[in-house]
Amino acid sequence: MKSSDDVARVVVGHLSAALGVPVSGITLDAQLTHLENASSLRLLTAVAAIEDELGLELDPDDLVRVRTVADFANLVEAGTRLGTR
Repeated sequence: MKSSDDVARVVVGHLSAALGVPVSGITLDAQLTHLENASSLRLLTAVAAIEDELGLELDPDDLVRVRTVADFANLVEAGTRLGTR
């Protein structure tokens, strides 16, 4: 199981790659929809990459409630504890 910091790094790394922005431009308190280059397609690209890397399947109903990068990391971390795939 990955630590909270490890999960946050994975989330930020995949958001960075999907959005084409540097990791340093993504903070945990940032609103996902306010990130540079954010679009639903790019965010879903990050979700798919995170699911693949960590062996998860995140519930779409949970994803629509995510507002910040920290919310997203917390959801992913909860999924790693539950082993949702």
